Amino acid sequence: MADIAVLGWDHLVGSKGALDLREGAWREDGPELPVELAHITSQRALVPVLCRSAGMVRVLWAYMGTETVGEAVWNLSQAEGSKPENVGFVDLTTGEYWCRTVDERVPDIRAWAEEKNAAGERIDVVIWNDLKPNFEKKARRELNAENVVAYLKSLKPEFKERAREYLEMLPERARTSLAAAVRERWDEIW
Repeated sequence: MADIAVLGWDHLVGSKGALDLREGAWREDGPELPVELAHITSQRALVPVLCRSAGMVRVLWAYMGTETVGEAVWNLSQAEGSKPENVGFVDLTTGEYWCRTVDERVPDIRAWAEEKNAAGERIDVVIWNDLKPNFEKKARRELNAENVVAYLKSLKPEFKERAREYLEMLPERARTSLAAAVRERWDEIW
């Protein structure tokens, strides 16, 4: 059985039971990664993903409760409502990795896991949500605060409510610069 760490910065951190976690608790000392509200889901919610142009955010992490890497990847993809190919990973034993969004950050993730191991943790594999940023393609606008607010304001009521619920579930530590801009104009949007 591999010891698998999952990185988190989105609604899954606050969702009880969405992921099969060994201890059920998220730790606050994950690696710093570029995260931003840059992905529009099929339900029109705007969610944080790894994004090259984003500011750095210290993400959370937890141990998966699954037996194998395949099970961990499947569990995370299902919890995110996506496909297994949208889960990134780095295997500290074999050196293999998969990352479609910010592959230049894989060495940072590996170094973070190695530091944790040196401090007494046991991490063999790290996995994370690797959904691609798609705001500019789907919203047909540049990714910035004004356009994110305009996008949210333009949603139909049923999608707008879902987007609001999702943004309310974001963990405090995962609040990005665009998430802060949305919070500042919350009453105007909803």
